[in-house]
Amino acid sequence: MEKRLEEAVRLLEILIRNREEYFDKSGYLNSEGMKVVMKIARIIAEELPEHTSMVREARSRRSYESILKLLQNLYELHSSSNP
Repeated sequence: MEKRLEEAVRLLEILIRNREEYFDKSGYLNSEGMKVVMKIARIIAEELPEHTSMVREARSRRSYESILKLLQNLYELHSSSNP
């Protein structure tokens, strides 16, 4: 399980670091960015099904800020599971 969550965090970090590649000029995910978010959504659905609502929100909003918030939430979940 741990490896999968690390993969989701890594994918989110890639989205954030490569903003010009995965977001349009208005700050919303483009089709390539959405493909990455769909991979993240699958990981979360399989590993943390109780937290799928946070991915659903990021998917529906498609904004840079919602992706950042999702990354922060995963950092918090990861750090709380590894004291």
